[in-house]
Amino acid sequence: MDAKTHYQAWLNDPLIDDDTKAELSALQDQPEEIEDRFYKWLEFGTGGLRGTIGAGTNRMNVYTVRLATQALADTLTGKGRGRAAVVIAYDSRRMSREFAQAAAGVLVGNGIPVYMFPGVAPTPLLSFAVRYLEAGAGIVITASHNPPDYNGYKVYNAAGCQILTEEASQISAQMMGLSLEDVRLHADPLHSPLLTVLDDEVVEAYYGRLLEVVPAPTEKELRVLYTPLHGTGGRFIPEVLRRSGFRRISTVTEQLEPDSRFPTVNSPNPEDAAAFELAFRQGEEEGADLILATDPDADRMGAAVWHQGRWVLLNGNHMGVLLADYLLSCLDPEQLQEGVIIKTIVSTEMIEPLARKHGVEVQQTLTGFKYIGALMDTLPAAGKQFVFGFEESYGFLAGTHVRDKDAVAASLLAASAASYYASQGLTLVDRLEELFQEYGYYLQDLSSFSFATSREAERSRAFVERVRKSPLTMIGSERVKEVLDYQSGVHLDLETGRSKPLDFPKAGVLQWITEGGSRVSLRPSGTEPKMKLYLEVQGGSFMEAQARLDELKKACHQLIEAGLQN
Repeated sequence: MDAKTHYQAWLNDPLIDDDTKAELSALQDQPEEIEDRFYKWLEFGTGGLRGTIGAGTNRMNVYTVRLATQALADTLTGKGRGRAAVVIAYDSRRMSREFAQAAAGVLVGNGIPVYMFPGVAPTPLLSFAVRYLEAGAGIVITASHNPPDYNGYKVYNAAGCQILTEEASQISAQMMGLSLEDVRLHADPLHSPLLTVLDDEVVEAYYGRLLEVVPAPTEKELRVLYTPLHGTGGRFIPEVLRRSGFRRISTVTEQLEPDSRFPTVNSPNPEDAAAFELAFRQGEEEGADLILATDPDADRMGAAVWHQGRWVLLNGNHMGVLLADYLLSCLDPEQLQEGVIIKTIVSTEMIEPLARKHGVEVQQTLTGFKYIGALMDTLPAAGKQFVFGFEESYGFLAGTHVRDKDAVAASLLAASAASYYASQGLTLVDRLEELFQEYGYYLQDLSSFSFATSREAERSRAFVERVRKSPLTMIGSERVKEVLDYQSGVHLDLETGRSKPLDFPKAGVLQWITEGGSRVSLRPSGTEPKMKLYLEVQGGSFMEAQARLDELKKACHQLIEAGLQN
């Protein structure tokens, strides 16, 4: 069925509400908009279903949520898990509560018990709740750090880990075969005996686990300023910091309450320095030592450090190394025995020498914290234990209480590390410089190439395919030594001409490693109409590394911009 046919079907469907039909009717003279809204169904990507809110099969609305949930219910029932409960959480975005209730209505309509949080809740708390309540699955309504007009739908398995590609594909295939008539919907799920609104028991258990995992502060007078960027973390992170022993905690009042408009920021993303603008001003006025910020569903954490009279925003790679370094120094030898740090393939290689110093192994996964969560569960059978996991996009996890990145735990760990170094007269930036001097200067850059519509994003995939078929041998002045093609599963050594298989699931990622140790990664985004370019270089000094990074970035941008014109 083409986009125009889908469009007419929705206009004529008696199950579609009048407001939605009015929204669609206003588009009748906008063929490009109709095409973008209806040319496909939303698909499960790296971060689940995710899209702009609006009417259409390629949009987030109650109908796509209901169909996705019916597909999930059918999948659970088909695997004999239809009697196990599903936990539902939602963030502060527009329509999040409505989408959560829509999902609950379908699950209850299918006879599946539901646990639902009474208000907005962080994504890691959902992962914890699935495990704590021994549920069969979990759903989070969130679009993470995306702009305000987005929302999304993530599914978690019984281990509290976001579902991987195979299971997501099964649910997507099931969804494609459904119509709205196939959805079994309970009209009033909130008053059904199958639905339980969670009390504070789960939250208290979660706090207790975090306080076991993260060392108590050394310098309790460290001045910490926190902002949830209008998201879900405002209730949880100041509280866990207080319980840990921090005495001087303040919050950015204008950003403390959940607000779907995210009125004080252009993007509620702690990776974006502009999101810290209010916090920087308030932090300087208050004399704060550390600023912590989390995204709307509180799974990503960013930190800024007051250092030599200015705020220094640490990137996700450097924060991952700092947190790992601190955690490894705090753990007992028994806790490090057969220990494993897990990182994604686009995250910094600086973790390798640090891990070797402590006798800890580093394992890699594809981009997406769900792969870290899944790998965690394979370690015990191999006689290994998880120590720490991180990804460059501000995702961190210490402890095994969840199977996802946890900004609540990461905020506590970052504050604890900062307090430890403060007791020695150092900042986190000072400690990072010490690590640079010990292991070399590893600098990174991330560039995103955005596309106006989902269909236009196909251009980036076509470009990646062309580069895949004709491997690069030079990038700027750097000679390529190795090519890692995660789509075909081949690792090619250009010096010897030999290839070997990559032991990873298939993914549309290309990586080039140069003779100088630089690493270039190109990946179409799994959640947005973007293509992402990841760069990392090494140098004996900051100036050397920065010069190499600038040259490599310029060469890559020229290559990509020329390629996208074809």
